[in-house]
Amino acid sequence: MAKYNQASVTEKNLDRLAYFLTSEIQQPTLAAQIPEGAHIFHGSYADLELTQANVKMAAAMLIEMALGIYEEAPLIMLYEYQSGQQAVIDLGTDDKKHQALELIEAFQEQSQQEVAVKINELMAA
Repeated sequence: MAKYNQASVTEKNLDRLAYFLTSEIQQPTLAAQIPEGAHIFHGSYADLELTQANVKMAAAMLIEMALGIYEEAPLIMLYEYQSGQQAVIDLGTDDKKHQALELIEAFQEQSQQEVAVKINELMAA
């Protein structure tokens, strides 16, 4: 699994957010597509490291929302698919939320089974 320089990713995210906000103030194009309270991640065809790091962070946040660590909120990516051209991508679709819950439930079930085996081994000894 790739390790990313968190300071670099954070700096890039802040730069992209500042650029987006400035652009939207001058000529709104995408702001109406972003749900209120959304966590905004950035991606670009020209910056694979940033895109991958943010997809990874969004996936972790989705799992943390499913666990109740974070309050549920929309997760979106502002993806630059061409120079100066951006689109809004929903990273927290219902399918993704369902997958996160299934992953957690499978882990819980596996853990319960492992503990039951250990308990049975102790009881049989």
